[in-house]
Parts: sequence; structure tokens; C-alpha cells
Amino acid sequence: MTKTIPPLNPFSRMFMAGCATCLTLALASVSAMAQDSDASPQTDRDPPTMQQVEQAWQAGDYVAVREGLKYLAEESGTALATYRYGRILVEGRGGPRDIAGAVKWLRLAADENHVEAMTLLARLHLSANTLTGAQEDAEQPDLDPARATELLSRAAALGGAEAQFLLGQIYLTGTNVEVDAGTAFNWYLAAAEQGHTEAQYILSQAYDAGVGTDADPEAAVTWLRKAAENGHLPAQFYLALRLEQGDGTPQSNGEALQWYRRAAENGLGIAQRELGTHYLRGDIVEQNTAEGLRWLQAAAQAGEVGAMANLGFAYANGMAVEQDHTTAANWYAKAAQNGLGRAMIALASLYENGLGVEKNVDTAISLYLKALETNDRDGAAIELGRLAGAGALAGKMAPHRAVNWALAAATAGNEEAEAWLMQQADEGIRPALTALATIYLGTEDRLQEGITMLEDAANAGDADAQLRLGKMHMTGENVELDYVAAHKWFNISATFGVDEAAKLRGQVGDLMTPEQLAEAQAETRNWFATQEPQPPKNNQTVRSSDPEDKRE
Repeated sequence: MTKTIPPLNPFSRMFMAGCATCLTLALASVSAMAQDSDASPQTDRDPPTMQQVEQAWQAGDYVAVREGLKYLAEESGTALATYRYGRILVEGRGGPRDIAGAVKWLRLAADENHVEAMTLLARLHLSANTLTGAQEDAEQPDLDPARATELLSRAAALGGAEAQFLLGQIYLTGTNVEVDAGTAFNWYLAAAEQGHTEAQYILSQAYDAGVGTDADPEAAVTWLRKAAENGHLPAQFYLALRLEQGDGTPQSNGEALQWYRRAAENGLGIAQRELGTHYLRGDIVEQNTAEGLRWLQAAAQAGEVGAMANLGFAYANGMAVEQDHTTAANWYAKAAQNGLGRAMIALASLYENGLGVEKNVDTAISLYLKALETNDRDGAAIELGRLAGAGALAGKMAPHRAVNWALAAATAGNEEAEAWLMQQADEGIRPALTALATIYLGTEDRLQEGITMLEDAANAGDADAQLRLGKMHMTGENVELDYVAAHKWFNISATFGVDEAAKLRGQVGDLMTPEQLAEAQAETRNWFATQEPQPPKNNQTVRSSDPEDKRE
């Protein structure tokens, strides 16, 4: 069963996520204010207090919250009141969203060095492209992404952890500043030391990859653990993975299982998949089929395609469950429909052999072809090369199309695929000759045969063979170092439209004397004058099983 671990994503936080401080706001006397949500409260009632506004927030009475904050912002003008009023206008609670109004009030608070106001205002500036022009009849906010860095720098200097984190993002990505991984790392570190969970997670990645600092696997695990302990779900999963593998930390199956479970119970699909798979395998925990199926099915039902494929694998191979190819095919089909290449390959194999589904080689071929467009393209190419070697593609597509697949299969040890390449080469399929040469060039006992085949393919007009020969002569790989020959073959290959050959021709030309260049150009002209490249022979009638392949 294959593990597929998604790449880490250091930019998972949305720029318009809520600020860290939770507003708690008013119910009692504030709720009797004027019907207009932005009107001033009645003069015959006591003015609202911040405590009453906080009580209203707790009760979910956002109309009262908005009215109360408007009054407090206008009357008291404190940084806290203007910040909170600006924020509720951003969020659109208790009335329409008003970005232009929010910017006005947040600037007043920012002028008083209110850290949260500066941070939120910087977020608005960074989101200028998505916020301006959203409503044609609304006042447009005065926003400019270039202003964000100055605001965040002020807030970060005053100890704002969120501002420090955002500065790390800005310097890492080069948003309106020069990319500076070292500065980014320092700001992430400052935020992480204040308990900023996302900064702790990204800091662990920086230590892992050595970005902005020296690589330090142990420090990476330390910060990963801090983020995990603060409830960061991906951190919990990757900590479990490292504990299982002993990567940067002592290996501990028991602790790994606990972190897998924490992330799984909080809804992280990949953690549910791994936990369920471990229970089915019984590798780091005692085997428990019911528990394994419970977690795998929960992940699959939530759309985790790897869990779907793992369920297919379990039923196809009878792993802790009764072998059931029909159920396996159903799970593989769901994963394949969601674009998972290994599931397409597995489902194709079932169709090829008539297991759990009606045997249909054309459907199998179609699935293998689709898998070529995924990250599992290498496995799909080997399977298609195997089919070519077995003659299953004959009459279904042009032979030259299958050459690279057969090469992949032959390289993997499939003798039928290698024999098929020999047959195609004998019938004049030039790419097949080049593919065979590639195989033989990798062996000591047939090296010279491979060189001869490559030269034959190049002289027959195969541009890839010409490119390969040029590279060999340029570096002296398996042949004599010869810039004249390299330039000639690059020149010929470039004439047939190979861009890489044109670039390499210029590079090797810079190493040559005028006399050598003249000699290479003369040999190129002589090649075109004496060689007569022939089109590949193909006497087969093509009946395509691929709807996109209409060639005859």
C-alpha cells in the first residue's frame, strides 16, 4: 500500500482571517438603541459602555454591538473603540460590510500605535486588489499593498505576534519587498517565541529545509511539536510521521499513534487515512480491522482520495478483510474519478484481468493513458509498455507512440517490451532504434552496439538521437570528446525543431575556434546533401482506443 504525503504549504493562513483577539460585546441597555444600525443611541438612555457591548457580543446581538461601538468610537475616540468599530465594519456584522469606513476608523487607532489596528489595516492593504471595486455604488477604500510593510513593521516592533508572522510571509515571498529569507526567518522566530502557532509550524519547515537559517532537524521537530501542542493539525500529522520514522527525534510508535489519533479525531483526512491503514496493517499498533475500516471510511467519505485507494488495495489483496475485487474496484473507481493516478493504474489492472469488473482491455488502456497525466505517470508508462510488448496495443495506436512506454518497461526488466522495440526498429521505426540504443548505452557488454544504433538512428533523421549524440561528443561520454561532431549534431537536431539542441549548439560554439566552427558547418551541409532521412515505416491500420488519437 503506497503512502502519499502531500507537500507542506507554508502559506495556509488566509489574509482576511479574523484577528487573534475575540471581541466580547453588549445586550441589555444597548439593544434599545435607534432602529438604524448606524444611528446614534437615544439621548434619554444611558450611553453604552464597553462592558455592555462585550456582553452583546457574547449574546450574538451584533446590531447592538455595531451601534454601541459606533457611539463609543465617535464619542470617546479611544484606540480600542475605533479599532473594534473598524473591525466590525470589516466583518460586516450588524450591518453591511463597509471597508472604506473601516479603513478610516482603523487609521485613527493605528495613529495611536494600536497593534491590532495596524495589523488589520495592513491586511486590508495587502488585500487591496480583492477589496476595491467590489461594489460599484460603494465608497472605494484608499488601499495600497505597498503600505502594508510599514504598518506591520511598526506593529511588529511593538511586539505584535501576528504582525511579525505576516512580515515573515512578506519577506519570504517578496511581496513589495526584496526576497530575504534571513529576515523572514527572524520574524517567524519572533512570532513563534510568542506562541504564534502558524509561525511555529513554518519555522519547523525553515529548519528542515535550511531556508534563512542552517538546517537543523532537531530544531525542526522542537517547533513542530510546539505547533502540534497548540492544536495545529498538519503539525500533529507531520510530528506523528517523524516519530514513526525516527526523523530528527527518537523513534516512538506509541507517541506517533497518539498524534495520528489527535489529528484524526479533529478531522484531518490524511491522519485518518494513516491511522486506519496502520490498524489494518497492524504495524505500529495491534491489528484491528474494525478500527482500520472505521478511520479509512471516515477519511474516504470526507473526500480523502488516498483513503479511497487504500480501501481498494485492502479489498483487492485481502489485507485484514475478505478479498473482494468488486468492492476494490468501486473504491479504486472513486479515487480514480478524483484524479489519483495509482488508483487509475490499479483499476486498469482489474479491467485488464476481469477482476471485480467485466474484462475490457480497451477500458484498461484508457485508464493507463489517463494515469500518464498524473504524478504516477512512470508506473502507467511501464504498464503501457508491457501491453505493447505483449502485442495488446497492436492496431489500436501508431507504434511510434508506444516507443517510450516500451522503453520504460524494458528498462524495468520486461524482456517482451525490449523484443518489441527490436521488432519496431527492424521495421524502420526510428525512435525505437534510439530507445534500444538508450538501453544498451547503460550496459557494459552492449555499449558499442548502443553507440552504433544511436548513430544509425541519427543518420536516419531521428532528432532525439542527434541531440543525444551531440551531448555525448560535447562531454566525451562513451565517445571521443569532439566539439566539431557535437556542433554538427546539435545543428542538425535544431533544424528539425529541437530547442534544446539550438541552445547547446550556441554553448559548444563558444568553446570552438573559427576553424572548428567552419568545419562543423561544412559537415552539417554535407550531411544534408548526402543523407536522405526516411519517414518511419508503419504498415498497421490504427484503431484508436484513445478518443483523442484519430490517426490512421
